[in-house]
This record gives sequence, structure tokens and C-alpha cells, in this order.
Amino acid sequence: MKKLIILFFSVFLVSCGASNLGYDYDEKQDFSAYKTYNFFPEMNSGLSDLDQKRLIEVTESMMKNQGFVKAINPDVYVNFSAVTTQRSSNNNVGVGIGGGSSGIGIGVGGSIPIGGPKVYMKITTDLVDVKRDELVWQAITEKRFYPHAAPHARIDFFQKIMSKAMMGYPPEQKQ
Repeated sequence: MKKLIILFFSVFLVSCGASNLGYDYDEKQDFSAYKTYNFFPEMNSGLSDLDQKRLIEVTESMMKNQGFVKAINPDVYVNFSAVTTQRSSNNNVGVGIGGGSSGIGIGVGGSIPIGGPKVYMKITTDLVDVKRDELVWQAITEKRFYPHAAPHARIDFFQKIMSKAMMGYPPEQKQ
């Protein structure tokens, strides 16, 4: 019984922090050719200036871990676009009342939502081949976002979302 309870809470904790993630890339591209990067010069990320700065700092660290070097004339540009959406809570309390006799019953029911709407942020990360001016790799990551979070919590959010995104780079090349 104790193991069942531990399993239940483990699954619950993992599902609460889950993020949606998708990749797309040019299958014909040789990703080992890319060694240098910089950020798209005219980036319109949809983020506040402070959040864009945080995301760039986190991404610089991730790109360095991937073996990239930041350069004035890079092989690829990194570009971001972010969109926030609100979704209603999936948590509800059911309320019902009913009665009846002699095989006849009448009932009325309904549900009351618990909690307010939740905010999600979807960040699209693009790698664009500078010489060809073509998108070669893209990650789309979505995770719950807390718009009133403290600066350190926002940095943590961007670190989590970008580490998930960069797990798919470079894509596995089929031989």
C-alpha cells in the first residue's frame, strides 16, 4: 500500500510539471556544419524586454553547452517567438440534488470550477541558416507560466523550457 501511495504522488508531481514539446527540422541538413551562432538581429519575440534578456542569457548558456560559439558572422541565427494563452481550470466540484419515489426520480446537477484561469506560454525556437536564409530546426515548447513570478522564478522557467527544447538538438540523423 505504501508503494502504491508513493507511485501515485510521483505520477502526480511529474504530470504537474509537464510541458508540451515538438520538433521539426530539415532532414537533408548536416547539423554538424553549424559551429557558430548569434541571435536574429530584428527579433520580435513577443516577450517583455526583461524576459527576452533572460531568455537570451539562458539560451547563450545552452548554446555554449551544445558546443556553439557566439560570432558576429554566424552559421545560424537563433530566433524566438512567444505567445501566452489563458485556459480555464480543469478542476471542478460537482453538485447535485435529487429525489423521487415510486420509481420516479428527478435530479439537478452542475459543476463549480475551482481556481481561476491558468496561463500557458508557448515558445518557438528557430535556428535559421544564415547563408541560405532558411529555417533548418525548430522546437515548440509550451508550459504553464506565472506572469507575476519573481525574476529568479522566471529565469528558472526559461531554463526548464529551453533545456527541454535543446534536448532535440542536433536531431538524430538517419544513415
